[in-house]
Amino acid sequence: MDSNKQIKTLQEQQSKGEDESTRHLGDILGMKYTQIQQPPSQNIYFRSLRQRFEFIQDQYPLPLKFEQLLQIMRTIEQTYWKKQKPIVYEIKTNALRILQIGQLLKLDKELYQIKIVEKSVQIIPNDILIENLPSFQPFAHQLPSVFESRITKIRNIFDNLVQTVHENYIEIINLQDFKEQSIKFKVYHPTFDLNLVPDILPQQLPFQIYSEEQKNQLQQITENTIQYFNKRTVSFMFYPNLINYLLSKIKMNKDQMEKYIQFLIKVQPDYLQITNQKQKQQKVKWIIQINKQSTVENQIEQFKTYFY
Repeated sequence: MDSNKQIKTLQEQQSKGEDESTRHLGDILGMKYTQIQQPPSQNIYFRSLRQRFEFIQDQYPLPLKFEQLLQIMRTIEQTYWKKQKPIVYEIKTNALRILQIGQLLKLDKELYQIKIVEKSVQIIPNDILIENLPSFQPFAHQLPSVFESRITKIRNIFDNLVQTVHENYIEIINLQDFKEQSIKFKVYHPTFDLNLVPDILPQQLPFQIYSEEQKNQLQQITENTIQYFNKRTVSFMFYPNLINYLLSKIKMNKDQMEKYIQFLIKVQPDYLQITNQKQKQQKVKWIIQINKQSTVENQIEQFKTYFY
């Protein structure tokens, strides 16, 4: 008997405990939303999210074509720091690099001295006193201040070019208020395409880099590439497929064809690029992508500016 009473008492206590622990749910269900105590509201600031996810930028983003030019300039400046003598580029084997130097000179004609020596080009940075340079440090994270200030100057020109196009864009889409956020956080509107920024046309140098035959071949490759992508109604394909198609249309050996394609990618990466290129990766796995807004007429006109 005692044991039965004890069991009954425990059951009553457990029942009361369950009722007590769940009673508040019933109370809440019967309350209005405004009666439920809410935690104080807190504003979520855009910059705090950027800090949390490590997206804070000290500089505006740049189109890939401008990033590449900055990297080329940094390489030139570092090479001059290391060798402390004129940098020599053979015209025949360094046509692309010479074109890129011409683009930098278009931004600042006093950036480099150019001298033609036989079939080569000598590059000498202006306003750099060799005797004042510190000893070369191959693993330095930054170049000496005299070089960094030169690179910063060109970087600011790039930023101004992009910002001008961006301001016109947000005015067209009637979002001028976004300019304040753009300046504050160094970002551009999410729908703004960096490729809208015009290319830097190279400064004309006193010699011809490409023959008429090479210009015609590049034009044929451009025309057939755009037509092939349009025919297949895609914006990307495997790299070998494009090469094989071009070889079926243009009389040229495979090595030369690949060099021309690589040239087009480097000169205008916003027109054509390999999206998954990695070190030691087989070419059969490369995926090449085209800007679907490219047309044969517009692209040919843009490329003509490089072939003076």
